Amino acid sequence: MIKDKIILRNLLLGSFYASFSAALGGSTFVFTRLIINDIDPFTLSFLRYGLTGLFLFLVSMPFFLRTKFLTEDKVPMAFLGLAMITIFANFMAIGLQHTTAARAGLLYATMPLCTIIIAYLFQIEKITFNKILAVFIAIFGVSFCLSESINSNIRETLKGDLLMMIGVIGASCFTVFSGKYLKKYGNIPVMIYTIGFGTLINFLLTLLYGSPLRNLYFINEIQIYALLMLIIPGGVLMLYCWGKALQLISPTQAAISLGFNPLSAILLGSIILNEEITLRLILGFLSIVIAITLANWKLNK
Repeated sequence: MIKDKIILRNLLLGSFYASFSAALGGSTFVFTRLIINDIDPFTLSFLRYGLTGLFLFLVSMPFFLRTKFLTEDKVPMAFLGLAMITIFANFMAIGLQHTTAARAGLLYATMPLCTIIIAYLFQIEKITFNKILAVFIAIFGVSFCLSESINSNIRETLKGDLLMMIGVIGASCFTVFSGKYLKKYGNIPVMIYTIGFGTLINFLLTLLYGSPLRNLYFINEIQIYALLMLIIPGGVLMLYCWGKALQLISPTQAAISLGFNPLSAILLGSIILNEEITLRLILGFLSIVIAITLANWKLNK
C-alpha cells in the first residue's frame, strides 16, 4: 500500500516536472525564432547553454565538486551532452531559421515516438498497446497539422522541419539514456557535466561557423531579453525540471508529457511573433493531449 502511494506520488510529481519543462521548452522556440536572424545558431546555442551551465555550476558548486563520477560513466555522459546540448540545440536553432515556432513545437512533441522506439530497441522499456496507439494518434495529428498549406517557400519550411526532427532525435537519446545517471549521481551534477561537454563542442562550432564578435557587438535590448528568457526559464529551470522528471518517472512517461510544448509555442508564437493560430494547429495540439491521456491511462488505474 505504501509502495503504491510512493509510485503514484512519483508519477504525479514527475509528470508535473515534465509538463512544466515542456511548457518552458515551447517558449524557447518562440524566443529563438525572435532572435535567430540576428544571432547565428552556433553562437546562440553556445551562449544559451554555456551561460545556463555556468549558472548551475555557480549555484551548486560545492555539491558538484563533491560528486565523483565513475570512469566508465564519463564517456557515455559526454555523449549525452553531445546529443542534447550540441545536436538538439544547434539543429533546433538552424531549423527555426526556416520554420515557425508553432510547427517546431508540434514536431518536438513527436519525441515520444523516437523515445519509445529507442527505448524498445535497447530493451530499456517495453512497448504496450496504449503507448503505440497514443504515439500513432499524436503522429497522425501532427502530420495532419503540418500538411496544411504553408507559405510559398515550401522548400525552406520543410527544410526547417527536417532539421528540427534531427534535433528531436538527439533530445530523445538524452531522454532514454540519461535516467540511470540522473538517479545515480543526482540531477544537477549530471546536467552540469553534460552541458559542460556539449558547450565545449558548441564553442568549437562557433569558432568555425559562427560570428560571435559581430553578433555580440550589435546586440540590442530585445535580443538581450530574449537571450535571458532562453537562459533562465528556458535553460536553467527547464533542464532542472526535466532532470527531476527523469529521476521520478520513465523516459516514455516523461516524453508523453511533451504535449504542453506545442501549446506554449502556439500561444506565445501568436502573441510575440504574430504567427497564425489555425484550426489544424488546434487539432494537432488536441491529438497530442489525447495521446498523453491514453498513454498514461493504464498507469493511473
